[in-house]
Order: sequence, then structure tokens, then C-alpha cells
Amino acid sequence: MFTKAIKSILFFSPVMVCTISFGQIKQNNNDKDNTKVVSDSIKLDTIIPVKEKLEFIVEHSSEDEIHNRKKRMTYLLRKARVVYGDMTIDADYIELNWDTGDVYAEGKRDSIGNIIEKTKFIQGQQEILQDAFKVNFKTKVGIAYNIRMTQEEGIIIADKAKRVNDSVMLLKRADFTTDTYFKEGKDTRPDYFMRASEGKMIDKKGKKTLITGPIQFWVYDVPTPLALPFGYIPAMGEKRAAGILMPRPGERSNLGFFIEDLGFYVPFGDNFDLKLSGDIYTKGSWAARAESSYRKRYKYNGQVSANVENRLTGIKGLTDGANAFSKQNMFGIMWSHTQDSKANPYLLFNANVNFSSSKYYRESVRNQYINTGQVFTNNVSSSINLTKNFENAPLTAQLSMSHSQNYNTGIINITFPRLDLTMSRIFPFSKKNAPKEGLLQNLGLTYKMQAGNEVNTNDNDIFKDKMWKEQMRMGAKHRIDLNTGITLANYFPITLSSDYNEVWGDNKLVRSYNSVNNKIENTYLKGFNTYRTFSFNAAVSTNIYGTFVNKNKDANILGIQHVITPTIGYNYSPNFQNPNWKYYKPYIDKNQKEVWYNQYENMLYGSAINPLSNSINFAISNNLEIKVKDSSDPKGFKKVKIFEYLRLSSAYNFSAEEFKLSPISINGMTSLFDRKVNVQFSTFVNPYKIQRYIDASGSEVSEQIDKLDRLRFENITLGTGYTFDNSTFGGKTFDAKNYRKRGTVRDENFYYDNDNYAHFAIPWSLTTNISYTYIKGIERKGKGTGSLAMNGKISPTPYWAITANATYDFIDNEITYVRFGFERDLRSFTLSFGWTPMGTYKSYDFFIGIKASILSDLKYNDRSRLNY
Repeated sequence: MFTKAIKSILFFSPVMVCTISFGQIKQNNNDKDNTKVVSDSIKLDTIIPVKEKLEFIVEHSSEDEIHNRKKRMTYLLRKARVVYGDMTIDADYIELNWDTGDVYAEGKRDSIGNIIEKTKFIQGQQEILQDAFKVNFKTKVGIAYNIRMTQEEGIIIADKAKRVNDSVMLLKRADFTTDTYFKEGKDTRPDYFMRASEGKMIDKKGKKTLITGPIQFWVYDVPTPLALPFGYIPAMGEKRAAGILMPRPGERSNLGFFIEDLGFYVPFGDNFDLKLSGDIYTKGSWAARAESSYRKRYKYNGQVSANVENRLTGIKGLTDGANAFSKQNMFGIMWSHTQDSKANPYLLFNANVNFSSSKYYRESVRNQYINTGQVFTNNVSSSINLTKNFENAPLTAQLSMSHSQNYNTGIINITFPRLDLTMSRIFPFSKKNAPKEGLLQNLGLTYKMQAGNEVNTNDNDIFKDKMWKEQMRMGAKHRIDLNTGITLANYFPITLSSDYNEVWGDNKLVRSYNSVNNKIENTYLKGFNTYRTFSFNAAVSTNIYGTFVNKNKDANILGIQHVITPTIGYNYSPNFQNPNWKYYKPYIDKNQKEVWYNQYENMLYGSAINPLSNSINFAISNNLEIKVKDSSDPKGFKKVKIFEYLRLSSAYNFSAEEFKLSPISINGMTSLFDRKVNVQFSTFVNPYKIQRYIDASGSEVSEQIDKLDRLRFENITLGTGYTFDNSTFGGKTFDAKNYRKRGTVRDENFYYDNDNYAHFAIPWSLTTNISYTYIKGIERKGKGTGSLAMNGKISPTPYWAITANATYDFIDNEITYVRFGFERDLRSFTLSFGWTPMGTYKSYDFFIGIKASILSDLKYNDRSRLNY
């Protein structure tokens, strides 16, 4: 792995050097800080015309100053400052020549003559620190020693810099680094830098270009073999610049040798950019990508990408075995757009698109989705919404598109532009700003309309003629809701509601029996079709409180409170399956019997048309808590909830021919360990009898008959989870106030006690989630599924992070997924390693790269699937 990394960096370091942007300058190497000032061999008098006049007035200040009229010189001592035009000089000692305009500045020295405080030269927004420098105010020509210059993320340190004019600067032994600790003065040595023996910086209209001689990469003051004969760094100081993207070479057994991420980056102004890249494999596979980001401040921002891949594996001509040839064409389109809510509160546009081939995440050529966990994605969805809110009307209109996709079945559902019009509740019989009293004044009206087009298709038919001609459906639906309410005897709130639904569609189902091939055939007739339904509902509920107070104050249980909330509702809708409504039509089956069917069931917004419904639904919700004695609580007690909630519900349909009573639904939640652990549970209880018999084939058949019997649990679901951390077992949190000093440089996350021992709270966490589902139905034996998922993380030092994820199926007694991760903060570098040793997608990934964004392409990233 290390050999591959060295080859990769050697191969692409020219591209990295050509895309670095240095910026302004502000700092220098530690080994140059104590260098004494030496005289320059070039005299400025030979290149500075003496007779030129100063353009601006020279302003100066200091603690002490000396003026020598004979030599026509001024000497500024201690805390000296000189201001000339846009140039400002701060130093411990400054000399000014009245005739030539020469200025010499020197930093503060210690008792043995070493520079301990540098001079500062500021021109415009550029700031330079140096031991000493000489400049001429008339020509702007100057020489500086041991300079430090910074801009944005980078810093340049040079032994010597000669300023030829405002646009050209010559550098000698210049180092560049992005080490933030060194840049901020927290450390005296950078952890890495790139060194050029000579360089020339050219500034054209604020765009700086650096041309250097031989340049070499150093790590921890150790030279590496990574070197180039020259360097050309264009457009320094710009936040974004066009350039070649550094590719990554490698080799994979089933794809051959490869070059990945080869491409080009182009920014378009300040608001838009484009990145084109691709992958090439020697065995024929390839991939191409286009990515773009855009942003307009206070308006919107977004990202869009389109990927196309052609994957070839195996040996051509082989159809069986491990080396069988296969070819897959895959694509992926992603788009996200977010509008600033303050940009226009009455017109909002947002998008979140994720559309791809069904095997894109699982079989992508680059395997990049294994490490992110997206390889386990089964369902994806997309949405694009344009919403209009009307300022003076209770209306909201939305134009939208959506998509959902199941990678296991290959089924794709696409909703083409759909219009939703919603009217919020209005009270037509209530006066404005007047209290609402009585059923009529409380009568509320809402309306919703939805119209659109929809396609249900698959990977094979997507965007083909069959999809447009046979699978496309269009339609609309309208819904009007009326509701009102009143409270009886101050304790029984009653709600009354009614709804009206009307559905329009473009096809009608005609079903018939074909006696020739003994099949039922469906034919769809195009045209305008419509049907309508309505229903009526009523409900009443109340709260019943039960309390118990223990008069014995020494008892452990001081009281009990039980809240019961019963709800009874009534629902009525006519029998729309009656032939008089003309929604159902019959066909003659093979036994010459009439079979009635819903002729509108395949319409876009068509749904099951219910028979007569004359039912009562009822539910009981419970909340139970007890008050227990607790000497550690300031109040002397604490409340413990036995049930956060416990709800039982069912219904009884008087008009049903059989099975009038619906199964009883039970769901609830309780908490344990001082409400730190929540346990959710749900189940269905079937009250009907099961009849079993042996059929002609000798198999047991189970049937439910319309006869009440003992209660039978059919489905059970349990789930709980908890996160353990430093404080779980009574551990105390780390308090820096207990320690007298903090470390320096990279040890600043450590605190030291009076004996100079370092202290650091090692943060750790372990999250566990347990789920169990038991499904039985009417069969004799049920089937259970259960899993335990654990996610752990620990940081043994502030710069290490170790993670582990595992899933254990305790029904089948097997580990289904394991992944380990290691991350290391190397100050200017980031190192990470991930390993999935078992499961379907065994893989590993390794990454090391520089943190700074301007050098983000200087990296090594290796990822491989282990089961290839």
C-alpha cells in the first residue's frame, strides 16, 4: 500500500504544483528567525534616480528620533512607524534618507544581537513580516530578509525577497506550507513545506503568479524524493482557478489497471463552476462524470451531478463460472437546490433529485458507495417543488415532480408535473374576529385539488415508447371536507365531519373472460371518466382521571395517577358497489357466474370503492405513573411512568356480512432506568377462530371463520435502544477548572495538574438498538426476525478516533455486518482507514491528504472490494 502511495504522489505531483495558489505572505521558518542581517551586495544607489521627488508626505512617529542635517538622515528609535501613501512600516529601528528616499528598517534585537521582534511592512491588504528590509519610496524597489507572507490558507517563508516594482518580486529559498499551527505562531516549525531555491512572483491586476526553479516536498524537515525541475503557480490569490484535476492510478483484478478522477475544473465567475472527470480501465470499463455547484448569496444554492458508467467484467466468450463475461450500463443523476426562505416567502422552489439505475449503488465501477453505506440502499426518492403562497387569500398552489424507485424489484414510479391546490380552513358562517359559538359558526370548510400524470415502469421500459403509450396515466381528484364540533356538559367534546371526493381519469377498465385461452382479459378504454364518493363521521372523547394518595408518608409508593382517554366514533358511507351507482360492472366467468369488478380501479387517483360502511370505532388510551419516595431529590419524591402511553383500538361494522369486528390493535411505550431507555411495542390481536384441515395434496390449510374464539396474538414488534457514554456509570465529566494550566501547540487539548501530569477525558460512546418482529398470521407456526445493532466510538487521544459498527442477527445466530474505522489528525494532514471484513461487501479504504482546500488534490485514496 505504501509503495502504491509513493507512486501515486510522484506521478501526480506536477499537477498538484501547477494548481496551488499561494496568496499573500506572512510568516517564516524557525531556523531563519535568529539569522543576523547581512549587507546586500547590490546597492540601491546604482538603480535609484536621486533627483526624483516624493509623491506623498512621509509621516512618522517613534519613542525617540534623531535628525542629522549634515548627512540629511532621520533615525527613528523604538516603536517606530513610517507611513507613505498606502505603505506602512512598523519596526524597532528605521532610517530615512531625505535626498534618495531610501528607508531601512530593522527588527528588535536581544542582548546578543538576534532578531526577536520582526518588522512589519503593509501595502494595501498585503502584510509582510521580515527581520530587516530596505525600500525606496520613489521607485518602490526594495530588499527584505527572512520574510513571512500569508494569504488565506497558505504561508510563504523566504530568506530574501527583492521588490523590483509594484508587480514583480524576486524570492530566494522560498518555502510554502498550509500548516495552521505554524501560521498562527503556535509552533516554530511547519510539519511540511514545499521548497523552491528561487522564485519570481508577478502581480497583474491583483492576480498573482509564481514561477519557481526546482521545487521539493519536505515533511518534518526531512526532504523527500518528490521534486520537480520547475514550478508554475498561476492566479495566486484567487479563491478558485481553472486547472487539471489530479487523477489516481491503481490496479484491480477484475477491471485491470486504471486512472480515476482524471479531469478538469473550470469556475465561471463567483456563482458557478463545472467539474468534468472520468475513469479509464484497461479491461474496457469506463466512467464519466459532470459536477457543478452554484450559489447566489441570500437567494439560493445547489449542486448537480450526472454520472454514466460502462462496466465490463469477466472474460469475453465465457457465460458461466466466476469469470463469466458481463456488461452493465449504469447512470446516476443527483441534484439538490435550496432557496433561501427570506428571498421570497410567497414563491419557493426546492429540489432533491436522486435518480439512477437499480444497480448503480451496488455495482458502481469505483466502489465508492461501499464505504459510505449507500451500497445497502433499497429505496430512493426525488422531489422538485415550486410553491406559491397567495398573500391575501387562503390558497396555496404547488407544482411538483417526484420519483420513487425500488432497487430490489426494479419498479420505478414517476410523477410528472402535478398541480396541488389547497384552500386552508375557512368558516363561512362565522363573523370575522367574532367568537365561534354553536355548530353552524364552528363549521369549517377545506378544499384540495390534485391533478397530474404518473408512470409505473421498470428499468427496461424507462423512457421508451411502451412507457409513454401504455404506462402513462393522467387524472385529477377533488376533496371537500366539512367539520364542526361542540362540547357537551363541559366534559364531552363532539366532532362532526363529512367529506366529498370526486375523481377524474383517462381510462376505464373493461374485464372479460376469454374461453379460448381460459384467461381473464383486461382492456382499458381511453376517455374522460369520473366517479364520486362521500361519507359522514362523528366522534366523542373525554378524559377520566384516577388518583391514589398514600397517607403513609414513610411508604415507598406515595401515589398513583391513571389517565384514561376513551374515544368512540361512528362512520357511515353508502354502498357504492351497488349497481345503481354504476361504478361496478359484471363479467361472466368460466362457471357462468357473474363477477362484479370496479371499472375505475386503474385510474390515476382511483381507489377501492367501499361497500356500505356503518361502523363504530373505539379506542382507549392509558397513561399510568406512580410517585415514589426519593431522598436524593430535593422534593423528596420522583415520578415514574409505567406507561408513556398504552392504546387499544378496534372497530365494529354493522353492515359487513361477516367478520364485523376488526382485529384489536395494541401499541404503547414505556421507559426504564429513570426514563433513559424507551421501549416501543405493538401487536394485533385476532378474535376469530382458525379452522385447519388437510387438502387433497396432503398439505395443511388454515382458514379463518366468522366465529369468535380466544384472543390470538398475530404480529408482535418490539424495539428499544440506548447510548452509553462517559457519564453512564456515574463517571464525572472533565472540568478544566480543576487544572492550573493548559498544554501548548498540539498538546493544547491536555490540561496539567500541579505535578505536571497531563489529564484528558477520553470520550467514548456505544449506541445499541434492538428490534424484534414476530409474524404468525393464521398459520400454525410463526416466524421471527431480530437484530442487535451496535455503533461505538472512542478517542484515546484528541487526535485519534476509532469507530466500530456491527449488526448481529440473534434469530439466525450470525453477524451480518461489521465495519471498523480509524481516523488520525496529523495536523496538516488527515489519515483514515476503514475495513469491512465480512458480509456481502467486504472492502477496505485508505485515505491520506492535506486538509487545506487549496491543496485538497494532494492526496492518496485507495479503496478495494475484497471479494472480487
